[in-house]
Amino acid sequence: AEKMAQWHQLHQLDTQLLEKVDQLYDDTFPMEVRQFLAHWLEHQDWDLASNNDSLATLLFHNLLKQIDDQYSRFFLEKNFLLQHNLKRIKQNLQVQYLGNPLHMASVIANCLREEQRILTTVNTPEQGLEEKLLHNSMISERQRGLEHRMTAIKTNTQLVEQDVKYLEDLQDEFDFRYKTLQTQEHGDRNSVHVKEEVFRLQGMLNQLDHKRKVECYHTT
Repeated sequence: AEKMAQWHQLHQLDTQLLEKVDQLYDDTFPMEVRQFLAHWLEHQDWDLASNNDSLATLLFHNLLKQIDDQYSRFFLEKNFLLQHNLKRIKQNLQVQYLGNPLHMASVIANCLREEQRILTTVNTPEQGLEEKLLHNSMISERQRGLEHRMTAIKTNTQLVEQDVKYLEDLQDEFDFRYKTLQTQEHGDRNSVHVKEEVFRLQGMLNQLDHKRKVECYHTT
């Protein structure tokens, strides 16, 4: 049951917090009773009983019966020490609460409430840490995505700059070759060398045209 887990959770705490739990228990509500009757105790409404005399009286007598049942188990196990302790505890509880069961209900309700408070101080930071880690993870994921996009843009920009530089160099070479060809004597224009140069220039012109179209596509 979920409430039963409360007593088990307390056993998992570190020494410093266990000392706080230890301080909750004395002869007004012995830890032996809390330990042996954990399941039963956590399934009673002690808050309501602390303001309801009839319910408090009923729970007081039921508590004594639970102690008797536990005593019988120790008797069968021949656990003399725990028999002795339980007998003494029962007598003390009868002396303290027989005439005031409301007070007993209030003491037990307060102990269970303080246990929950101690557990909350442990659980809350863990929950906060989980939320913080999740939040940081989401931020990191967005940062990585942004960094990847920035890297891609930077790389693409560098490639465009390289292509533009190549186009400029190609254009300069074309202009130089074209002007050089223009200065050739009319008679030389029919030579094999001139024809080869015209062919190369035409290829460069086609390459320039293609490169410009590609660059226009990438930059739009």
